[in-house]
Amino acid sequence: MRKFYDKEIWRRVDEVLYYIWDPIGVAEEPYARAEYESYVPMVLQLVEQNDTIQPISAYLEEIINNRMGLSADKKHCDYTAEILLFHKKAIKDGCA
Repeated sequence: MRKFYDKEIWRRVDEVLYYIWDPIGVAEEPYARAEYESYVPMVLQLVEQNDTIQPISAYLEEIINNRMGLSADKKHCDYTAEILLFHKKAIKDGCA
């Protein structure tokens, strides 16, 4: 079960970052599919360690503001963090 969980949560974090968070608007570009993969390990760690959106959302905002040089939309980062936590719960509840 743990092996399935690890693989599934990784996939879902990657997909949420690409299709929902998508701060630079590349989700419709197939050639950019790997654009946010480098952020998956840290986001996954935050999702695993937290049951509240704040730390996850803050990290997503930090990436946008400090690494991408853009202005983060806090509400969208909060929404993305909520979706990530919802996926974690769904997998743990056996709804994968």
